[in-house]
Amino acid sequence: MDRGAEADAGRLPRRAVLRRGLLAGVGALGGCSLFDGPSTDGPEGPPDPDDVTATGSEGRPTPTGSGTGTHGAEPADREPTPAERERAVTPDAQSPAGEWRVAQADDARTGWKADALGPESPVETAWSVGLGGGVQGSVTVADGLAYAGRAGGSVTAVETVDGVVRWMHELDGGVRATPTVADGLVYCGDESGDLVAVDAADGTEQWSFSVAGDRPGPTAVRSGPVVGESVAYVGATDGRVYAVGTDDGGERWSFDVGGFLGVVAPVALADSRVFAGSYAGRLYALDAGDGSERWRYPGMDETRAWSGPTVADGVVYAGGVPGGVFAVDAGDGSERWHVSTDRPAFASPAVADGTVYAGTDGGNVLALAAADGSERWRREAGGAVKSSPVVVGETVVFGTTAGAVVALDTADGRERWRFDADGAVTSSPAVVDGRAYVGDATGQVYAVGTGER
Repeated sequence: MDRGAEADAGRLPRRAVLRRGLLAGVGALGGCSLFDGPSTDGPEGPPDPDDVTATGSEGRPTPTGSGTGTHGAEPADREPTPAERERAVTPDAQSPAGEWRVAQADDARTGWKADALGPESPVETAWSVGLGGGVQGSVTVADGLAYAGRAGGSVTAVETVDGVVRWMHELDGGVRATPTVADGLVYCGDESGDLVAVDAADGTEQWSFSVAGDRPGPTAVRSGPVVGESVAYVGATDGRVYAVGTDDGGERWSFDVGGFLGVVAPVALADSRVFAGSYAGRLYALDAGDGSERWRYPGMDETRAWSGPTVADGVVYAGGVPGGVFAVDAGDGSERWHVSTDRPAFASPAVADGTVYAGTDGGNVLALAAADGSERWRREAGGAVKSSPVVVGETVVFGTTAGAVVALDTADGRERWRFDADGAVTSSPAVVDGRAYVGDATGQVYAVGTGER
């Protein structure tokens, strides 16, 4: 079922191929490269939002209701029925403290784990492992394994204890997405436009789903899905949000948000709704059960693209391009507030204890009051912050394109510790059991822990 703009009535159904993958029996000592020669995969960073112009009306969803003004929500023309309101879509709100199964800690993408323990100063490398291609997405952690995708086209599982490779599964395209772990499966998208599910224990492929890819431009899945009850929700560069059955990889519904590059950033799942930002310049709320539109928010007149949304306490927070951080009511899409920033805020914000933490391409990290957007503090990070911040305990942790992983005090922004990686860090940290896991543009995955004092 294809909803939204430019629905293609004659389009062939996407394939859902059940196939078994070949287990790559690759082992390596922690800190050693998996490949003999140097990688030919350069760091494939996300496109600079400043260089992308949203498409015109042909690339935007067909309006379905009267707007409430430039900065107001544009609601759908149908109210949900009582049965739809009560439909149970019950994802896990948050992984246990010893796990980090999805980018930004939970399906709502809050980036906050109050009970997680992070490294303390001084920090050092517990282990590192080279994957042979840039790691743009985040690392996820579950059941003693850390999972990461690489630009060369694979997803790899390594032991969290020492970084030894458990398995590696080759995909048909390079990987910029974050692997998501749920119910014994690892879900990962690639640059060929596939969402693939593999067994979390041994990497054997269970099924593969291909997006439509019926428009000019790239056809790719560049973010990790969120997984609800038997459904994985993910965006793609063909301009659609997809709901894919986790049992067989079949499409349940799709919604067309339009825009060149479509949905690059992760979607969020909260309160039986899927929230997505698009390169058509709008932020959407969709019914998780059937994909119907609940509202759309256009942002400012000049807004061209959105970061992945973060949902907390009935409010959706997202960064916009050009620069700005926005707060929108999750129920009806009306604007609560917006704050201009020096440069685009394309990394999804984190929200913890009434504070929004957002990084910008200008190299600043801001702490804003969730209630009204007022600034509590700001700090220069020493490089563009394209890594979504996460909050653990009393620290906010993020990466920079200058190759640093930085932890700031949530109260006043003072620096608590800094770790220097070999390359740019766009990976949002996963913080589990006293270690921070990140990848960098050189293809290294690091476990950063507390060093000797």
